[in-house]
Amino acid sequence: MNLYRSADWDVSGEQPAAVVAPYLMGTGVVSGEAAALRPISPPHSHPEAMLAWCYRGTVTVQLQDALWSLAPGQGVWIPAGTPHTARHDRDSTGCYTYVSDAALREPIAEVARVLVPRAVQEMLLHLGVNDMDPGLRVRIQEVLIELLQLPSQEADTRREDRWTELPVPSDERVRALVETVLTEPGAARTARELFAAHGLHERTVLRVFTTEIGMSFRQWRTGVRMSLGARLIAEGTPVGSAALRCGYATTSAFSAAFRERFGVTPREHVSRVRADSARQSYWR
Repeated sequence: MNLYRSADWDVSGEQPAAVVAPYLMGTGVVSGEAAALRPISPPHSHPEAMLAWCYRGTVTVQLQDALWSLAPGQGVWIPAGTPHTARHDRDSTGCYTYVSDAALREPIAEVARVLVPRAVQEMLLHLGVNDMDPGLRVRIQEVLIELLQLPSQEADTRREDRWTELPVPSDERVRALVETVLTEPGAARTARELFAAHGLHERTVLRVFTTEIGMSFRQWRTGVRMSLGARLIAEGTPVGSAALRCGYATTSAFSAAFRERFGVTPREHVSRVRADSARQSYWR
């Protein structure tokens, strides 16, 4: 996962403006093998608000204190000046839409998730590769910004959708431990074996996790595994196979952990995803 140190976030620089007048927005696209399994760049910020959204596969947006795992059609607004970086899974496509503050219907003051409608996705990409009259381009951008900020486009806040956000402790002592778990969520090693491998005392780990993110290491590690599991089964991976990839020896153990985390069983989660026409229209 290549988590950055606190010092890297402290010195993160601001990129040049991505939006040039008279235009209101611009979208960058990152895809292909070159972006797989590594951050796009060190922590940085932008003078404009940025909407990071996933077009295909899985894109992980990293802030200093949290990770956001995005499936197709899911996005997060990041306020101007907020340090961040991102990572793409193999064969994934991530998109980054920059919007000048003056063009926003409401200011982006905090990180917030949003669903990006399929039609809006395609139009954002269309604007990025096609020439057109500047006046027409600005009018289209105005409509797209309005659509992206409609209250109805806010992401679902049901309990089983909380897997998209994962808090991350910033204490340097557990940095390597956190990176190991994020890189290999399904590794069979016990918590004590992981602590020993990183030269950590169990009490130290407990103190860091409970103080910084309000949960034990076990709860956090389970959250990492459930985040992976929710994505796998939504993509069509059989529950048994997802259980093994998440580090569970049996489907029943995985299902119990999933239900405890999200309040629904894996199969109930899949049924809801399949029954949700909006989610189906976003998925690739």
